[in-house]
Amino acid sequence: MQDRDTLRRVAATQRLRAAVAGSTGYIGMQCVTLLAAHPNVDLVTVLGHSTAGRRYSEAVPGSDVDIVVGDGLDLGDVDIVFAALPHTVAAGQAQAWLDAGAVVVDMSADFRLADAAEYQRWYGVTHPAPQLFERAVYGLVEMERDRLRSSDLIAAPGCYPTAALIATLPALRSGLVEPRIIVDAKSGVSGAGRSPSLSVHFAEANESVRAYGVAGHRHRAEMLSQMRPASAADVSLTFVPHLVPMTRGLLATVYMRIGDGVDAEAVTALYRDLCCREPFLRYDESPPPTKSVLGSNVAALNCTVQGDTLVVTAAIDNLVKGAAGQGIQAMNVRFGFAETAGLATASAWP
Repeated sequence: MQDRDTLRRVAATQRLRAAVAGSTGYIGMQCVTLLAAHPNVDLVTVLGHSTAGRRYSEAVPGSDVDIVVGDGLDLGDVDIVFAALPHTVAAGQAQAWLDAGAVVVDMSADFRLADAAEYQRWYGVTHPAPQLFERAVYGLVEMERDRLRSSDLIAAPGCYPTAALIATLPALRSGLVEPRIIVDAKSGVSGAGRSPSLSVHFAEANESVRAYGVAGHRHRAEMLSQMRPASAADVSLTFVPHLVPMTRGLLATVYMRIGDGVDAEAVTALYRDLCCREPFLRYDESPPPTKSVLGSNVAALNCTVQGDTLVVTAAIDNLVKGAAGQGIQAMNVRFGFAETAGLATASAWP
């Protein structure tokens, strides 16, 4: 059998056959849109129970993908599957997909946490494939690029953790800040998914901003699972998400105390240098607005020092860098494609 490096080199010269399961939810739609335009991908299968039997272009407004939507979870002959499915569904199918030779990019939370016990604690159900936890690699590309090159099971991070971790991990890993962190984050309503609910009803969400999950949000556990290994001391994290009346976009404002004796300029320089090296990180001289990254796979960052506190703001498109785009970025790394292939780095303004 060929080793993984050989397979990756071979794949880099060929086109991948890709599938999207859960293709008519917001994240699935974004996956389909990006994969259909990707220079190294042939999108061959789209699955969606509620629209099965219809052409995708009929089920999703504005799409020019003309594939008939399939039912169930049978992928056919594919090299990679993007699973934009409810929690536990992808985990229940992942082993079969892997055994069939497909790389799995899971867009749900099924493999983001440390183990099955932690998953059960936060999601209230028994994990259907605990044997796969050791095989999964967390898909935050900027922090896990080397491990992703050989991974066949990629856990795409949540949208809030994406912004929060890009804002915090560099400083934590360098030891320049104390591990007491506050993350205040705000997301548009598409982050709640496409299924209707009272909280995202127009009359409930319009002209209103509200905090939720204050007593404990699932994404806090995901953030801590990545922050703790990055810090020399135990991490204290306060995370409060907010729903704001816009469709797309997520802004995280992160507060960290600068370590004793640390030059504030050294912390800012750390983020500037990181953004210079990374194709999808951008350093802004002032706190970035969400509109500046809309539709792109870019995370825009700014660092400002207020007294002894470092304030890092991070803006992303929650459906692109916070979901589908990040999954495709991980795919590009895994198969040796150009990391920017099929992904936008510019946003329309205004």
